[in-house]
Amino acid sequence: MAKMRMYKFWNVAGEEKEKEALSLKKAVMSVQNDYKDDKFISVEYVSKKGKSITDTVKIPIGRKIRQAIVVEKRRAEQKAKLEARRVVRSA
Repeated sequence: MAKMRMYKFWNVAGEEKEKEALSLKKAVMSVQNDYKDDKFISVEYVSKKGKSITDTVKIPIGRKIRQAIVVEKRRAEQKAKLEARRVVRSA
């Protein structure tokens, strides 16, 4: 049966948070909003086998990127390239 574990998070500035969750991913997802300015946070927890683990996690995790935004960004880049070519040809 699943067991709740204590996860201790901190960033470079030294801000610390503790979170109790079933998995590392769920714990990271719940505290990542507290560390919006950071790209990496460190975490310490005890594994199933009783081993103390310290690791660094890249955030944000678990957020979906909408494909429509990606496609629109690509179109804007292509449009900018075409405009640059037209300016060069007309000059």
